[in-house]
Amino acid sequence: MGKKNKEPIVKRLFRTYILLIGLCVLVLLTGMLLYSGYLINRNIMQTQRQLSLSINQNIENYFREMNDFSMSLVKNEAFREGVLKGLPEAYHEGRSTVGVFSGLYQEAHEMIQKKYSIGIITGQDDYIWMGNEYFIGEAGQEIPGIYQDYAMDGSPVVKYLGRNKYLQNSMGERRVSGADSAKVVLARSFGKGNILYNGDAVLEIQVDAEEFADAIRRLSIGKNGTGFRISILNTEGEEIFSETDWDGKVFLEANGWEAGRFRKDGSYTYVYKIFDSGLYVLYNISISDYYSRLSFFVAVVLAFFLLVLAAMVVVNYQTARQISKPIHQMCEELGKVNLEHGIRYQSVDTDIRELDYLSDSIENLTLELEESMKRIIQLKEFEVHSKMLALQAQMQPHFLVNTLMTMGAMAEEAGNREIFQMCMNLTRMFRYISSDEKAGVKLFEEIRHVERYVEIMKERFPNAQVEIDIPLDMMNVKVPKLVLQTLVENSFKYSNRSKPYIWVKGMLGKDGRWSIQVSDNGGGFTEEMAAGILEKCKESMEGTESFSAKVGGMGLVNVYVRMRLFYGDDIVYRLGREGITIGGRE
Repeated sequence: MGKKNKEPIVKRLFRTYILLIGLCVLVLLTGMLLYSGYLINRNIMQTQRQLSLSINQNIENYFREMNDFSMSLVKNEAFREGVLKGLPEAYHEGRSTVGVFSGLYQEAHEMIQKKYSIGIITGQDDYIWMGNEYFIGEAGQEIPGIYQDYAMDGSPVVKYLGRNKYLQNSMGERRVSGADSAKVVLARSFGKGNILYNGDAVLEIQVDAEEFADAIRRLSIGKNGTGFRISILNTEGEEIFSETDWDGKVFLEANGWEAGRFRKDGSYTYVYKIFDSGLYVLYNISISDYYSRLSFFVAVVLAFFLLVLAAMVVVNYQTARQISKPIHQMCEELGKVNLEHGIRYQSVDTDIRELDYLSDSIENLTLELEESMKRIIQLKEFEVHSKMLALQAQMQPHFLVNTLMTMGAMAEEAGNREIFQMCMNLTRMFRYISSDEKAGVKLFEEIRHVERYVEIMKERFPNAQVEIDIPLDMMNVKVPKLVLQTLVENSFKYSNRSKPYIWVKGMLGKDGRWSIQVSDNGGGFTEEMAAGILEKCKESMEGTESFSAKVGGMGLVNVYVRMRLFYGDDIVYRLGREGITIGGRE
């Protein structure tokens, strides 16, 4: 009766909507400001991309110059003749090499201006050095080769050498300035004859690593005013140049060696492929530096809107709290409900008419649900028990075991051993059939029952052969009684009647799954026959078809239903040309 004075929820929601309109205006203004920020951010992204592309072009041009110089030497017949023939012959014959080196320097005079050094590894393991000093020496067999993974296809390859093993190994007692310094090397293979013939010699155009680093910084100066940190790596992941302390190779491997823009570990990283995809250039910049121009704008916007938002949140929170409090209480009570342990929903008293009615309805529903669950559980237990009893009843013998025993005794007295043995087998079979095994029987018991059945059937089919091959590990598997004998009986029915041949083969998997295949020398099941039987199996499980109360009514559908009730979803049941396969999981 007191519920008539409680306030409808529509009135309270109406007041809330007024506050929400103000919040929508705030969101709209925020969206406009965010859009302005988006435009600024897009401008930053475009600027950064243009800067990185411009620096890329400068770096690529640097390597193009090295490559062009390298190609000019490879195409120079006089240079090739000197380093691959004239100089090695003079060196090994003990003649002076000064004149040959003089000619080589004339052919490669641009190296002085560009501050390049030249190294040549010949096919005879000689190493020729042309820098501030010059000499030829034996590189030695102990060095497997810096270029052992190089395809020797004439293509340029860029490497970073912490130390030049060939140079240090071949200079002997000589003093060569800069021999211990790191080098950036552009190398390619070449040969004596046609310039397109790659050959087994390697030409190195070398730059001192410090000089290379200074050159890269000069190329990026004036363009890299936004905090870019540059790294250059070759396709093998070797760092040619780096302004960062992070591992560029690990980064590239983690991102599949793909070019693009990545956000990771608080930084943006741009990855480009240059020099015909022979080099990777990575630009790394922290997110805070990246958005430095946007940060101040965002800070001002946030400060303004936080003040407005705080005021509106306080008002809206107080209003929403009054509305949502009873709903939260109802949710908490619902969360405590556990019908299995008898914990029911407790009605929540609210000052809103609709919520109060809803809470009472939930309480009534939970009570009805609890009762319904109890009835369903009882009915399910009764259904399963009834099915098992009904199916088991189909297996009950319809004559007395004692009668068979009496007949067996009479046959033994009359000296008819065959009739006596048949009566004993039937007696044991009927005892097995009539025993009460609610939890199933072990497989070895079912097999022993099948063997007795086969002995009886051999009186009718003297030429019958039945092979049973079941692993010992399966003998303790639990199965519903009479499923295997039913399958063997089916095989006798449909096998070659003049000479029945039946196979019973078992298999046990590592995961506890087992299966038994029963096949015969009959025609097997056609697809139509198998589909029809499986449809009947489905109808039987749905309760649309009842079982015959006679033993003769047992069949493949009976086997399926009992296996399904026994093993649930772990059942294996297949019909085909090869026979019948059943199984389950231990």
